[in-house]
Amino acid sequence: MNNLNSRQRKLLYALGILVLLIPIIYFGAPVSRDVKVDDASVEGGYLAQLRHDHQLGETTLGEIDPSSSAMNLVLLGMKGMAVCYLHQNAIEYQERKDWAKLRETVDSIIMLQPHYREIWKFQGWNLAYNVSREWDKVDDRYFWVKEGIKFIQEGTNRNQKIPILFHNVGEFISSKMGISDEKKFFRQYFVSDPNVEKFNGGADTDINPKGIDSFLVAYDWFTLANAKDDLYDMTGMTHVFFRQGPPKARLSYAEAQQKDGLENEEARQANRAAWDEGYREWMEVYGVYEFRGLHDWKYKLNSTEEDLVQMAEENGISLDDQRNLWARNVDMVHYRFWRDYANAERDPETVAAHQAFFEGKKAYNEARSVDRYVKGKEEYEKSDAERLFDEAMQKWVRVFEKYPNMSVDSQSYIDEALLTVYYWIKVHENNGRKPPTEFPLKTFWEGNADRRPEIEREFMMDAIRVQPEETPAGG
Repeated sequence: MNNLNSRQRKLLYALGILVLLIPIIYFGAPVSRDVKVDDASVEGGYLAQLRHDHQLGETTLGEIDPSSSAMNLVLLGMKGMAVCYLHQNAIEYQERKDWAKLRETVDSIIMLQPHYREIWKFQGWNLAYNVSREWDKVDDRYFWVKEGIKFIQEGTNRNQKIPILFHNVGEFISSKMGISDEKKFFRQYFVSDPNVEKFNGGADTDINPKGIDSFLVAYDWFTLANAKDDLYDMTGMTHVFFRQGPPKARLSYAEAQQKDGLENEEARQANRAAWDEGYREWMEVYGVYEFRGLHDWKYKLNSTEEDLVQMAEENGISLDDQRNLWARNVDMVHYRFWRDYANAERDPETVAAHQAFFEGKKAYNEARSVDRYVKGKEEYEKSDAERLFDEAMQKWVRVFEKYPNMSVDSQSYIDEALLTVYYWIKVHENNGRKPPTEFPLKTFWEGNADRRPEIEREFMMDAIRVQPEETPAGG
């Protein structure tokens, strides 16, 4: 090197730089075009391709406000501190009820941590459950529930290999539309958005592109989550609970149909088909899935004695150990209850009890609950509502005789039977009469006294629903 003159050394250095640029360009070239999650390939260097394949790229970093304090921390290499700073800001904005700033800050957080699944779940939950309850009007609450769902949907778009996020979307939709206090309105809004000007009386296609029932949309997300689980290892949830999503959504859909009322034979046949399909998936899909339990031992929920013997041999354990493993998980997910529940719902006796109760409520809400006195006599003829609630109580007695566990384990059956009695009592009170001391569900009514406050609340919710002036805008 010392024998080379200055010009030769410069040429040698330049040549070395060119040689080193080749691997740098090959490995480090950035993405040269916008990349979608489902692209089969990506243009760019080898590292860019790996980041795309494993979804590790932070390509949205530039979307953060370049003048913000968080961006200053990022540029100094303190990304973790920037995220903590943004989380603190988000909490402050929520406490101050500055919803626009909260949403903007949450968006900045996910630009910095797009592949951290807990961020998506936590902030989605926060918007759908915590922020939504800060509003008084039901349609405003629904807007923020949608924001939470859309947020976690975006999480699935950016994280195609994280099955739990797909399950979370189904869980949010299923619980908020079907279980929350506002469920009577939310399920209606899900197919007919209260923002009529924007959605023209239809569904918000961002969360319900097909315009179908919320439980059916949840079913699609749960099914997709299970498909992702088949491809990638699911973490973050007990597997036996994770895989039950699709059949539980099917069964919940059938239950919601029944509670909405089955006004004609066509509706009753459709509901029977929904219960049949839910039962089939519960028993023949979820029930025969091969789970791994303690010590990685295999088990199936829908197992016969022969199945238990065979699996004990495959696991190399005693039959007692296999039976204990199976029994623990069967009890944990209430496998027998949902099997028996679907069976009971397909029974014409149960359908008749539901129908009598539904018709009784309809008669009550249509003011067909007033006594009809017989001219010239002191006795009266029962109103339509009283007659139908009498009939419903008698039918519930027969259902509970046939399926005794349902009178103890099924909160849905318990509440509907108690509501039947409550409506029956109200009919008498509205007519200025005391209800008879003896009636078909007396023992059941007295044995569930602790549920009466909740039953009264449910009765009041029904009463609000049938008064048009009380219905929120868009309902």
